[in-house]
Amino acid sequence: MRQFVYTVYLPGQKKTVQIKELQFSRYKHLVKSITNDNDNVIIDFFDSLLADLCSVDNDVKTYSFLDKLIILLTIRLVCISPELELTGTCPETKNNFNFTVKLTDIIDKLQTLQLPDEVYGTTKTFNNGDLVIELGMPSILQMSTVELGMLNTVFKKIILNGTDVTKTREQIIDHLPAVVLRDIKNYLTTFNEYMSGIKLLDIRSPFASNKTVEMPLNLFSNSIIDFLKICFRRNLLSLYELEYFLINRLNLSYELIREVTPAELNIYINLFKEEKREEEKARKSSKTLNPLQP
Repeated sequence: MRQFVYTVYLPGQKKTVQIKELQFSRYKHLVKSITNDNDNVIIDFFDSLLADLCSVDNDVKTYSFLDKLIILLTIRLVCISPELELTGTCPETKNNFNFTVKLTDIIDKLQTLQLPDEVYGTTKTFNNGDLVIELGMPSILQMSTVELGMLNTVFKKIILNGTDVTKTREQIIDHLPAVVLRDIKNYLTTFNEYMSGIKLLDIRSPFASNKTVEMPLNLFSNSIIDFLKICFRRNLLSLYELEYFLINRLNLSYELIREVTPAELNIYINLFKEEKREEEKARKSSKTLNPLQP
């Protein structure tokens, strides 16, 4: 039976793609990875998650980091909750305050970014056309620095003497002329300078109207991974308590719990709470009509 899918528009691909649901069992494993707090492990998990949930589409590993971020935020919105409850610290007074972020606002912002052509990508030609390199947005969610090992993430196409050698880019990168590497580093620097001016979060402090809590869209820092960890983080013990409650109080099967989304489990819990409220209401009403009833 075909699994349910939903759709999201990706500006880098210039098309709408289909995504499968994030099941509770997979979400619990993600929470475990985040609790372990190893960014490399978390990034690998996100990449694996993208590959699995977008398998109805084509090669996700070639998507830009921006498209991957949009997909992950959409997964969070649809399968867990459309809102984030966060706590910020005023940069001036150092007082903490709570605020709510609607993920639709962030996704809409990312989908409608008006980026210069040179940020989306550029084509470089060397040696009178012997070497043609098409550059584009990095495909990874975090870059520590502009190093040789990171440069292949911006290669979208490499034509050498009229032959497409893109698939062997990792083997040929060490043999590229210095002028090519210089231009690639310049592209990455320009790209990052522009993207760092875009804020994932820009929340005004209630304690100082001229101060905001910000989180830049910066690949060369931890901002994107930190934001994704915030989006998917949850107390691990609470997930085990949730499973216990659903199995022992609602009599749901473990197989069902594993296969549905966290958002659907919340629906079951809310229905249970509503049922208990109605039962309590009926009990109080009955006691009012029959005051002698114990």
